[in-house]
Amino acid sequence: MSDRIRARLDDRDIDAHEGAPLGLRPEIEQSWRRCRAIGAAADGSRLRFVDDTRTDSKLVRAARPVVDRLAEQLADVPVTILLADQDATIVDRRTGVRSLLGRLDRAQVAPGFMFSEQYAGTNGIGTALEERKAFRVRGDEHMLESLQSLACVGSPIVDPVSRTVTGILDITCNIDQVSDLMAPLILSAVRDVEERLFAQSARSEQVLLREYMRSKRRGNAAVVAMSRDTVIATPTASRLMDSTDQMMIWDWISSHLGTRQEWEGPLRFAEGIDVRVHARRISESGDSLSAILELRPMASSARSRPRTAVAPASHRGPSVEPVGRIVGRSLATYRLQSRIDEIAGTVGPVLVTGESGVGKSHVARHIQQRWGHGGEVLVIDGSTLTPTAVADLRARLSNNAPWIVEHVDEVPGDAVAPTRRLLDAAAEMAAPLVATATATAPAGGHQLHTHVRQSVSVLPLRQRIEDLDDLARELLTAQLPERPTPQLQPAAHRALIAHHWPGNVRELDAVLSTAVSRSMGFDIRLEHLPDDYRALGSGRQLTSLERSERETIVRALDEADGNKSLAADRLGVARSTLYRKIRALGLENERFGS
Repeated sequence: MSDRIRARLDDRDIDAHEGAPLGLRPEIEQSWRRCRAIGAAADGSRLRFVDDTRTDSKLVRAARPVVDRLAEQLADVPVTILLADQDATIVDRRTGVRSLLGRLDRAQVAPGFMFSEQYAGTNGIGTALEERKAFRVRGDEHMLESLQSLACVGSPIVDPVSRTVTGILDITCNIDQVSDLMAPLILSAVRDVEERLFAQSARSEQVLLREYMRSKRRGNAAVVAMSRDTVIATPTASRLMDSTDQMMIWDWISSHLGTRQEWEGPLRFAEGIDVRVHARRISESGDSLSAILELRPMASSARSRPRTAVAPASHRGPSVEPVGRIVGRSLATYRLQSRIDEIAGTVGPVLVTGESGVGKSHVARHIQQRWGHGGEVLVIDGSTLTPTAVADLRARLSNNAPWIVEHVDEVPGDAVAPTRRLLDAAAEMAAPLVATATATAPAGGHQLHTHVRQSVSVLPLRQRIEDLDDLARELLTAQLPERPTPQLQPAAHRALIAHHWPGNVRELDAVLSTAVSRSMGFDIRLEHLPDDYRALGSGRQLTSLERSERETIVRALDEADGNKSLAADRLGVARSTLYRKIRALGLENERFGS
């Protein structure tokens, strides 16, 4: 059967047979398609070995007595018990009958090998992790040819406190020795491991979980339990916030509950959701902070009442629906939006500047919408302008039609003088014209930017990295308009936050397009990112202060074209201090300047 399945699932044939039965259980077929999309190989050539497998983790300590008991009970049975961590790396293996050991070694089913779907295709460990439920794989349902003589059942181990998958417990045997008792046996063992995980949890975590359950029972719909290492949220609370909201909440309660037992105040979440938060400290004074938060959405939420600016009566455009705000929550984006609010009050030529890929055209269209032009807007590439084309545009000024001139800094030499006159005339007539430029002072020296009285600058993504989550959500929604928007899983989020983004938002869009294709439209994990974007995925999350420091240092290095001595002088710090900060903030391998 496997040869026929492979033929039907071949990349050249997959679209033609999208709806055709393949002789597989639907969940296996879905896994095979997912594995093919992320490049899994049937010959095992992509199997990965991890040298520093942890054998003293919380998972291993909780599972060891349970695995010991299973191994003793199954000592004379031809089965193997496998324990894998949250990355699908095998950390423990117990074999009953020794004859099975050689076959497993040849298939590299051994401690240190990673069996996530990306590296090992459909299998009882990686697919159970991906599906987050018990999963059975038998014979040639395995994608790896070396596993097709085996059958297995794997089940996720869920930490009862954090509700995250912390590992996989799997039972494997020869295909001709499958028993219906394998699944009940492994599920029972998983429950025992989860009970031991809860017992191992610090007393503060147990207290936090109990208080969380009490708050839920009192009828509060949006409840969050939070400590430095744990976030537990009801479904209602989860719909209100994302991972960056969680970081903001932690900063908020850390500052307000340091010396108090309770605090209440407003917060703004992603997409302009305003909530009132009541926070109650659970931990004792002097202990590591943990708290219960109750969230109540406010009627004045920006989601339900987007702000808009209207032009003065003399230059007011047609009546339109209120326009939303620029996506992002960083200080840089807040300042950008404030500047747009000022500009939107008066119609007239505006210049939008910024590096390639930052979203200048998007901002230009947003300004046109704020002026009331929500329909068709004429877009012209400045690098293609000719004197004749400029003359034609000038003749159209009296129509008050909205237009955008992109790349105005690349206007050819013979069209520079006519373009200057065009911009001057547009200013006199208060025409709804927005121009974009990568540089404010072009190398050619034509100084067209001086003929536009109002301007706005869009900073690079690396200088407003806090916007990444909001931008990612917006881009993914646009890529999958008919489906639920995938979320960035924590490891993927950390990797993207750590990247320097020389290509800015355009580069982020391309990376997410690749990732969402590999994830088949589901949540994006670290392994779904292109290879060059995974390296720093295991790094720690920066604090709010560190993110501010990073943004300041990146800006100084950009302005100094990467010259660290000059950047240190501009920052007013010693070079040794700057070098230390660059290493601590993960900037040592980045390139700066234009």
